[in-house]
Amino acid sequence: MACRMSLGGCETIKGMPRTEEALDNILRSLAAQGRAGLHETGLESRVSLDGRAAAAMRPLPPLPASAATSVHRVKVSLRGARPSVWRRLEVPSDLPLSVLHEVIQTAFGWFDCHLHLFETACGDFGDPAQDDFWSLRADESTATLAQVADGEKATVGYVYDFGDDWRHDLVVEAIVPAVPGVRYPRCLASRGVPPAENSGGIASFNSRPAGTASGPADTAESLTGQLAGLAGVVVPAATSGR
Repeated sequence: MACRMSLGGCETIKGMPRTEEALDNILRSLAAQGRAGLHETGLESRVSLDGRAAAAMRPLPPLPASAATSVHRVKVSLRGARPSVWRRLEVPSDLPLSVLHEVIQTAFGWFDCHLHLFETACGDFGDPAQDDFWSLRADESTATLAQVADGEKATVGYVYDFGDDWRHDLVVEAIVPAVPGVRYPRCLASRGVPPAENSGGIASFNSRPAGTASGPADTAESLTGQLAGLAGVVVPAATSGR
């Protein structure tokens, strides 16, 4: 119950909500109206995690039939890292973004204990269980790599830990037929030791003294072995049954 000041002190105004309740109600109403408006009008502009104003987001295209037997060769780089930290990976083209998230986590030694987000030409995608209220993102399990990055030089952003703000740039270098007998995903090349979990962000990583890396660099072979143990990996049709 709210009150107002008068000569006699604080006078109660019956039926008026407390300031905190009123503010919460206003914010909830604005958020609901905004989300409803986006869905009802098909408005394609939106503000994402880092405050980007994006327009002309293209709709998610159908999954091409060729994605069942092809792989995307992507270079995944930790944005701003000095010296550079990157992984060159080959993953099934029809890999859901939810599994690609696991691949990136494994390739960079993250522990998957923070929020994450994919930034694509078709909008933002993430785990629906991780709702930070402000950003609009679709379910990452409903989109595949081939749909959001359908050609060479296509790019996708991946953000992990909204506090430390580790940003990864995925660039498609090639889309090639899956090789029979080869298991995917696999790592073709690797450079640099990634930051330790909860280490403060890219500025902190770049300012560390020389020779204080968090551990030895993983080889492409060792990373491929780690990726082979992931659950839910989609094996291209060309390699099925092997």
